[in-house]
Amino acid sequence: MELIYSMRRKLLKYEPPHFESPSDHEVVRPICTISTCNIIAFSSPTELDDTEGDTWGGHVYVCDLDTPWNCHKVTSTAYPVSALEWDMEGKQLLVATTVGDVSVYTQKDYLLNEWTCLYTASFPGEHIIRAVFFHNGRRLVMVDKKPDAPITERIQMLRSTPTLKGFGGVACEGACIITATGLIGVLTPAEGGRAHVATDCLRPTRDHITAASIAHKNGSLVIAAVCRSGGSAGRWCVRCVCAAVTSSSPAPAIALSPLPTIYLPQQDSQPVSITWCQREDTDSLLIAGATLTMWKCTERAHQVHKLFAKGPIQGNTTPGGGPKPVTDCFNTLVWQKTVAWGVEGGEGAVCAASSRTALGAPHAVLATPRALHLLARDTHHYLCSRAVITSGGISNAVEASSTPPKKAKYGTTPSGGGCAMVSCVEMSQLGGVVLAIDTHAQLHLYKLPQPWADIPTPIAVQHATNLLEYAVVSGYDCLDVLVACTGSIKHNILEMMYERLTESFQRQPAAFQQYYFHSWLKLRIALCRLIPSAQSSVSWLTCLQSLQACWAAVSLALRPDDKPDAAPLAALLDDHSHEQDKTLLTLEAKPDAISEAATLQPLRLCLQRAIDIGLTALLSLAYQHQHQHQMHPNNYEVWADGAAVQLVRRLALAARAGGRAADALLRPLARLAAPSTPRQELIEECLSLSTQWTGARVWESLPRCNVAAPHGNSWPLYLEYGVEPEALRYNPEPPGYAQCETAPSITMDAIR
Repeated sequence: MELIYSMRRKLLKYEPPHFESPSDHEVVRPICTISTCNIIAFSSPTELDDTEGDTWGGHVYVCDLDTPWNCHKVTSTAYPVSALEWDMEGKQLLVATTVGDVSVYTQKDYLLNEWTCLYTASFPGEHIIRAVFFHNGRRLVMVDKKPDAPITERIQMLRSTPTLKGFGGVACEGACIITATGLIGVLTPAEGGRAHVATDCLRPTRDHITAASIAHKNGSLVIAAVCRSGGSAGRWCVRCVCAAVTSSSPAPAIALSPLPTIYLPQQDSQPVSITWCQREDTDSLLIAGATLTMWKCTERAHQVHKLFAKGPIQGNTTPGGGPKPVTDCFNTLVWQKTVAWGVEGGEGAVCAASSRTALGAPHAVLATPRALHLLARDTHHYLCSRAVITSGGISNAVEASSTPPKKAKYGTTPSGGGCAMVSCVEMSQLGGVVLAIDTHAQLHLYKLPQPWADIPTPIAVQHATNLLEYAVVSGYDCLDVLVACTGSIKHNILEMMYERLTESFQRQPAAFQQYYFHSWLKLRIALCRLIPSAQSSVSWLTCLQSLQACWAAVSLALRPDDKPDAAPLAALLDDHSHEQDKTLLTLEAKPDAISEAATLQPLRLCLQRAIDIGLTALLSLAYQHQHQHQMHPNNYEVWADGAAVQLVRRLALAARAGGRAADALLRPLARLAAPSTPRQELIEECLSLSTQWTGARVWESLPRCNVAAPHGNSWPLYLEYGVEPEALRYNPEPPGYAQCETAPSITMDAIR
């Protein structure tokens, strides 16, 4: 476990007394969570740029895992934020407070800095401690197969039962919450921004719940809550229930079924955190307190006398008489403690987290006020421990520049980075990184071993490739896995992953390749962005993505069905013709074969972009031949891809029909597509284009500033909120063929 980066902020000059006391479990401290898109959401008691303590309350921020200094506020509340939760697709964010207010937000136009509230609900006077969104009924599992087996056999989709079914069995949106008094509530969106609410109690008598965890299992919600049985003098226990949500008019209905209760030993102190080992279909529970224990729910058969067995007894004259097997009669659910870890360092636990899916390594993370401990759930061993440094780095200058106020606002003890302690820990969806947040709302990101430390390179490549293939099929963001592989001692592991992933995808059936082509293309771009020697491939793969999007728009604009001269259009749009090259040669020889200037005029900019890409590809061919550059086997070039060359030819024909000057490109592109064209004649024609054509050159590997860029800086990184680190800026130098006076602007929004 290695620290990747640690955030710093301008600290408050004075803080409330006992805010940093680890023994006060009633204080609401900052919390954090990571979505399946690797977007971090975290809470802060004050605004991040506040140093005077004038904004005490609850503030929710989001940031990308790759650019944590760019934090954007989602909302601010008057009371502390006690629960944060992402939905399964990473699109909606639930925010709950200590006074029972629940709000669900989503991005506006997919922008990270603009959020809108979808619906709200209120549970007056209730301190909400945990929340979860309903399951959408879509679940992917990895089956134990040989690595060379098709992905469709290794990764299978299970049609799980959604938490709430609508008309026709379609999954409905909604969320479930549990409060500190044992109230369980469900809410579903309704008109007017208010939610339909249904509630039930964990027990007829209210309990004081200190921690809770919710997981999905077979279309129901499994809820575990920590409370004290028998009043304040009783033993600590974990009560478990199974909640089934059904649709009714107008609000949903909730039904609770009790499960066995875990009674902790009398000498155990108060548990501070519980978490299910996985988010779906799990039966193991982690309980953190003075020790970290793992409990498993199993079925156990109880042998009783045959007189008490179900069914007819032995000797009965009724048909089918005879006792039933004992195991079929009395099976009950029981909790069994499987392992207990002592907390190292003499400190009590603060929070615990576990891997979310069965695909990731079986890790568990235990957070203490000053350290993180990585544990193995299968071998029951401590793997490593890392101290969490909440001060130092760039924050020394920040602390030195601040002067104490004339009058203390909350006491006489000034705050400092060293007094902050860890308050929450969370693991990413694919298990690549673990995120911790301290009481000053400073984020600390750690890399997790994949799947364990000192693993041989072939096995590490195999495991990482499986995770990337799972991300392609499931739609999850794989940045956490890529970041975990970036800092590896094995420098060529990314290139080996790229090669193995490409070979694996090309072995898949044609239908699979067609359906997941764009996801695979985006993953190749993401991998090449991390390799310093593959920045040219980043540019050309991005160009291929642009060509595909442009051709989709042109195909919709032409629409040959409703035109009298539809034969040339149908020939141009036919992707399955065996004589495609002859068809393109015929259309290239007849300038007036396609006359669609009016319908293609709105696409003139993207068609011009396609022409510029074709010109740059031809110049790249001439440049490499002129300078005797050897093409790397894993590098990608548009001119070396036959399908991409045919796509550029089609777009050039469409551009000519739309009134763009593309005639000069048609002849060299046709020569490039012909397998028997003399190489030297093609090179000379491409070189003549560089002097005759003054069009813009295309270079898509743009400058960027992010953690995963190949900038060469060693870990850990100490960053500050709101300050873009110049040391992480990476500016790939474009080659000679991509440099010209009319190069496009390199300024663009951050898109990942």
